[in-house]
Amino acid sequence: MVIEGNLGGPVAMIASRKRSSTIAARALAGLALLWAFMAGFNAAAADEPFRALAPAQSPAGAAVLLVPGCSGFVARNGINHYEERAIALLRAGYFVLFVDYLSRRHLTDCAGGRDVSHAQVAADVLEAVQWIKGEPRMASSQLLAIGWSYGGGSVLAALKAMPAEPPLIRKAVLYYPDCRQATPWPSAGVSVLILMGGMDEVTPPAACERALKGLPANSLSTVVYPNARHGFDMRGLPERSEFGRLGFDRGAAEAAWAVTLDFLR
Repeated sequence: MVIEGNLGGPVAMIASRKRSSTIAARALAGLALLWAFMAGFNAAAADEPFRALAPAQSPAGAAVLLVPGCSGFVARNGINHYEERAIALLRAGYFVLFVDYLSRRHLTDCAGGRDVSHAQVAADVLEAVQWIKGEPRMASSQLLAIGWSYGGGSVLAALKAMPAEPPLIRKAVLYYPDCRQATPWPSAGVSVLILMGGMDEVTPPAACERALKGLPANSLSTVVYPNARHGFDMRGLPERSEFGRLGFDRGAAEAAWAVTLDFLR
């Protein structure tokens, strides 16, 4: 805020200094949270079968399993989307578990499913579910999942493979999932939200619509962002589509994450 008049210069300078101090404090707080996140991330990777992060207000009321796309938990253009989402979930009070199906097989890519199948990743997801049952930092047994692309298709495979009653995973959010092998899950106690881009040429919405047709309305919700492409929520991608197939869409990304947090509550 700048106040004009005889005192405008000094007042504006003081306001500017205060504003700069506030911005610096926020930046340091963000860095501190990121450093704490990375410290927990590395420690968990060394000591546990799955990388796990607990919120400050532990024990957590619910856990969220993160299952990445075909390239795994990697950064794009210096931005790691999964770390950003994990931090947001920690702030919201969730326990976060990384299902890194690539590193445990010493892979850097799923190779379109040739090197690791949906069924294998689904087995990793269900193994993570069993592991977290003995986690002392959890206050309840409520388990949720978020999957992206190939990971989203693998979460669908896990829902199909898990016992119908009681369901091990209560809710799942799937960003543009690979539905090539998807089939409806048997449990009526599972709710799934699928978020897709209307211009997605990698995992087109029509594939999921065909594969999951017939599920009860209260079991499956879908949101299609008309102008969004594959990877629309990945801030590390250019906003202009990459090779016409991938691209970040800020509006769709922000709307989808708001819907995600609301759905998981």
